[in-house]
Amino acid sequence: MDILSQPVRTLKFDGFWRWLQEHTHCILRCGSMDAMLYDHDDFHWALLEEERQFIVQVLKGKVLVGELVMAGRDVREVNVAPDPDTGAQGHFLVELMGGPKEDPQVLYHFVMAHGIDPAPGHKDLKH
Repeated sequence: MDILSQPVRTLKFDGFWRWLQEHTHCILRCGSMDAMLYDHDDFHWALLEEERQFIVQVLKGKVLVGELVMAGRDVREVNVAPDPDTGAQGHFLVELMGGPKEDPQVLYHFVMAHGIDPAPGHKDLKH
């Protein structure tokens, strides 16, 4: 799921995680090489942190539908750019990169309804 264009923005994992906690309603999907979680009108997202493990859960009511457990210590940087598949709709691809500096790999990814910079009028949305 590597993106061909250059990232619009690069940031550290902790900054991205803090931002994501305020934008759970903006997650369209997320995943890793092993799993993918998709948003749905009946679902909601929950973010948890336990011993430097960052957990993204998708739930229906109180029932766990799926979860992604991320090792934040393995993420070197977070790249944000328009999603090559749905960028025309304003969606952004967030790639959490890890591995050696000379050969970084996408460990986890998110597709968000907007970029890290708030979209016009977004601040009025209830999260």
